Amino acid sequence: MSSIANTIYQAIVNHTHWKKHLHDIIKQGGNPDDFAIEQDQFDNWLKTNAKELSQYEHYSKVVELNRKLHYEAQKIIHLALSGKPTEAKALIEYGSDFEHLSQNLVQNIIAWHDIVIGKKQQQG
Repeated sequence: MSSIANTIYQAIVNHTHWKKHLHDIIKQGGNPDDFAIEQDQFDNWLKTNAKELSQYEHYSKVVELNRKLHYEAQKIIHLALSGKPTEAKALIEYGSDFEHLSQNLVQNIIAWHDIVIGKKQQQG
């Protein structure tokens, strides 16, 4: 499997861990700096390799969804750490904008991975 395919696959795994960490921050508090480091790893890879990765149709969509998701996550963390865990939890529950963005991001990452490994053809 190519380096790109491995990194994309790892992004799916890391995304699941990242969301769990966000839930933990809401429930128990926690260090948002650790959370930021987790999200920055994928962001940095996307930016550092933009020239090579932008040839893939899902790249720009993944970058945009990732940006929007992190914006939502920052709002949620702010609420959670400001003593408003109920409001923070409401923003992360099923049906929320956050959850919709998360699902859309994962679907696009999976589709991108499928193209990289040759499971699907890239659109014209």
